[in-house]
Amino acid sequence: MESPTTTNTELFENQPGNAYFCLHEDDICLLSFGVEELYSEEYLRWMNDLDVTKTLGRFDYLMPVDRAKLVEYYNEINRESTIFLAIYLKGNSSSDQIKKADMKFIGTLKIYDIDLLAKRASLGIAIGDKLEWGKGYAGKAIRIASQYVFEVLGLRKITAGYIASNVGMERAFLKNGFEIEAIFKKHIYFEGQFVDHKFVCKFRK
Repeated sequence: MESPTTTNTELFENQPGNAYFCLHEDDICLLSFGVEELYSEEYLRWMNDLDVTKTLGRFDYLMPVDRAKLVEYYNEINRESTIFLAIYLKGNSSSDQIKKADMKFIGTLKIYDIDLLAKRASLGIAIGDKLEWGKGYAGKAIRIASQYVFEVLGLRKITAGYIASNVGMERAFLKNGFEIEAIFKKHIYFEGQFVDHKFVCKFRK
C-alpha cells in the first residue's frame, strides 16, 4: 500500500481550497472538497437522490435540496475540527502526475469531531455515484483516511456510525480493521420504522 501523501501535513492547512492536498492509493484519491465540487452538477444530483441520502441520518436531506442549502452546509463546517474531502477515481492516464481533470468525482469523506486532547476523530463517507457502488471504493477511501488520521495527525482512535442494515458500509469498515463498539437499538427512523444504529471504532496500533 502506498503511504498517503500530501504536500502539507499541518492539521488545519489541508482545508477545502488548498489545491495541493492529496491522499491517494491505487485508483482512489482524496482531495480537498472545494468550490469546484460544491457547485458541481454531480454533488447536487447526489444530494437529491434518496438512494444516496437516506442513510446519511439527516432528515433535511430527505427532501429536495437546492444549491443554497449545500452552500450553507459547506460554509457552516467547523474548520477547526473537520476536514472535508472529495473522493476521486483515477482515470487511465499513464502519467505519474495526478491531475483532477483525468479523474472522476464519485463521493465525499469527512474527518470530523477531531479532538486533539482525546486524540480521536470520526469518519463519515458517502459514495454518491451509484455507478461506482459495490466496487470497494468506500473501503479504499476509509483505509487511506485512517492511515492519514493515525500517521499524520497522530490520533489514537477513529469512530464511525451507520444504519445497521447498511451491510455495504459495515463491510467496508470491518475489512479495514474496525470493530463494532456499540449498537443503539431502534435509534434511527429509517424507511417507516425505527432501526438500530451501529458504531464502530479502530485504535492505532
